[in-house]
Amino acid sequence: MKNILISAILFGIFIIPACSDFLDEESKGKVDENLLTTQEGLEAALTGAYRGLNQPWGFGICNGTYQQLCSGADDMYCPTTDANGTQLDRCNPTNSNGSFSSTWSGLYKTALGANRVINNYRNCSGDASTIKVIAGEAYFLRAFAYYTLVRLWGDIPLVTASGYNSDDASIGLSSEADVYDLIESDITTAVSLLGDSRRNNEVGRPNKLVAKALMAEIYLTEAGWPLKKDGYYAKAASVAKEVLDESSGAGFSLEGNYASLFKNREEDNNITSEDLFVIPASTTDYVVFYGAWCEPSEIGGWNVIFAEVGFMNKFPEGPRKDATFYTVTDKGVSWQNWQHKHPCILKLMKYPQGGQNNVANCSSVLPAHILRLSQTALTYAEAKARSDGPDAEAYSWLNKIRDRAGLPEYSGLSTSDFINDVVQERAWEFAGECVRWYDLLRLEMVPESFEGKDPEYDPSNLHSQSDNRYTFPIPSSEILLNPNLGK
Repeated sequence: MKNILISAILFGIFIIPACSDFLDEESKGKVDENLLTTQEGLEAALTGAYRGLNQPWGFGICNGTYQQLCSGADDMYCPTTDANGTQLDRCNPTNSNGSFSSTWSGLYKTALGANRVINNYRNCSGDASTIKVIAGEAYFLRAFAYYTLVRLWGDIPLVTASGYNSDDASIGLSSEADVYDLIESDITTAVSLLGDSRRNNEVGRPNKLVAKALMAEIYLTEAGWPLKKDGYYAKAASVAKEVLDESSGAGFSLEGNYASLFKNREEDNNITSEDLFVIPASTTDYVVFYGAWCEPSEIGGWNVIFAEVGFMNKFPEGPRKDATFYTVTDKGVSWQNWQHKHPCILKLMKYPQGGQNNVANCSSVLPAHILRLSQTALTYAEAKARSDGPDAEAYSWLNKIRDRAGLPEYSGLSTSDFINDVVQERAWEFAGECVRWYDLLRLEMVPESFEGKDPEYDPSNLHSQSDNRYTFPIPSSEILLNPNLGK
């Protein structure tokens, strides 16, 4: 597989120059390998790594196929008319599933572009302070790419080289433990190299605080399935608390109005005070994370992603629910009378929901919201409770989020009830944001979530798996190129 991936790097990543406007400049030619000894060459490699996360209709995680990969959770639903989506919705995909390729290839493109920076920045000419931050961003991106890959696929090829050696064509799978070792090392290095501010004040770039927020998520995951590392809930709580303590001084805060988090209007910049990490769109690289994928055909949508009916019915009433679900068209047709008889996830739709079934209704310059401060807050609350019980700060952050949702505050809960309530709060707060699936995996709650589906609308015939492993099979196209990946 590595030979294919390296070829993608040479063809795709190094056709873009270093640019002060981040992702907006067009290609002006292929960057020669020798340019990796210059700051300009490193910048080009880094820009290519970012673009691995979002190449419209090609690869990355800013499209509906990534949302399909997370639809095994109880918040999202894929209609039975789509074979790929149904496999994923029922947690029973084959290795030929057509929705795998864009996420797989995009994340490896990001990792390999980051490798180019990581393996060359120490001997690069240019401004030393800027090169240091470029390297920090590369470590962050590689950590994020492998963190996403290992949660979705489990054992994966671990590629850290910059160039291609013919022996690499037979690379095997690395264990999840080995992949997480690299992820931990990368995110730790990213924290040490990144500055307190985002480079060039561009919201799509991480700074030190954003890297710490990702570190807290990584530790939280490692504390759960499959690794179940001792002491990692305490580590997650400690790092998350650092982020929360420093958030106000760094300009981050919870939005007062939940609906303002996903306005999704082209005339707004759509960046909020609690956005820690977003994948930006540019005038040349649109984001297709929001829009037609998540809209019903009744308003011109593509019927790819819907909300689970049982999940919506259990969702607490209030402004957060109103901002999460789309249930009636502007012509007054309710979801029960739509073709697929499922509501939509309002915050994944592009406003205004216009009724034009075309690319313009899907492509946009709306950034994809990946990590918000509210997630760090709930990570702290859960990790703190699991390590040595909830404290006043854990209650405070949980209740701030509930206040915004129009829900009563919690107090005096047992530790187990507090933990359960935080996990459920994460489900409500991040519905449709590709968070719930990962929570169900790390907490081994996939079978439990299927039992809670509405049998009238959401068939709950989860396939039988003795070891509760719900990671995806390696794509058949990769095994065809390298049979070692199928072992």
